[in-house]
Amino acid sequence: MKTIGFEPHLPYSTYQELHSKLNSASLTPVKNIVEDVRMVKEPSEIEFIKKAIGIIDRAFKRMKKIVKAGSKENEIAIEMEYQLRKEGAEGIPFDIIVASGERGALPHGIASDKIIKDGELVILDFGSRYMGYNSDCTRTLSVGRLDERQKDIYSIVLDAQREAIKSIKPGLKASEIDSKARQFIIEKGYGENFGHSTGHGVGLEVHENPRIAEGQDDIIKEGMVFTIEPGVYIHGWGGVRIEDMVLVTKEGCEVLTSAIEKEFD
Repeated sequence: MKTIGFEPHLPYSTYQELHSKLNSASLTPVKNIVEDVRMVKEPSEIEFIKKAIGIIDRAFKRMKKIVKAGSKENEIAIEMEYQLRKEGAEGIPFDIIVASGERGALPHGIASDKIIKDGELVILDFGSRYMGYNSDCTRTLSVGRLDERQKDIYSIVLDAQREAIKSIKPGLKASEIDSKARQFIIEKGYGENFGHSTGHGVGLEVHENPRIAEGQDDIIKEGMVFTIEPGVYIHGWGGVRIEDMVLVTKEGCEVLTSAIEKEFD
């Protein structure tokens, strides 16, 4: 009897149809076969991803000018989507995040009708799709004069990201990269305020393998593309997240989103 594998998230109705038409074969669920192959990108895939990054780079340069006191978060999100489309995005892979002031404590703070105030940090998370491939980037912007705590936490997140990026090379476990950012933030006293993974793969889906997270044993390989996005989120205060996309090279990595300016860098 032949054995045919199928992806376990297949709808049950589709499974029933296959079972009825392939009654002489044994159907066996298999996990992550396609997903694992997709983790290492072909040169053509990398070029499409770079095109998608070029779109967000150009759109962000225009957007920085309108992120100011008096603007509404949802107005910024709408304008960002318009600029992304104008620059050639065939789609938006996720709802654009605009989270200002105290709302910055929400890691997935979808834009609201909140008005941005002077002296606030604003998390802006955005992406685009080009020829089926995605990009993903986060920048934390300042509006007006910031205090020392805001500057200090921004520096901690930026340095944690740098530590993680500096560690990237083929042969590491994904969890080892996560640990570099996480331990840095823990040592600075904000470990409990970093509640999500350090990164995720990006390609045909905006969130795919490998997951750069605790307990993840995927081995980093040349040609993988993923994000590095540590953050600190404090209820009643706000948050900071900085996200870049990297391409694993033979001896390290290339930061694909390096041209997208970091506010305090």
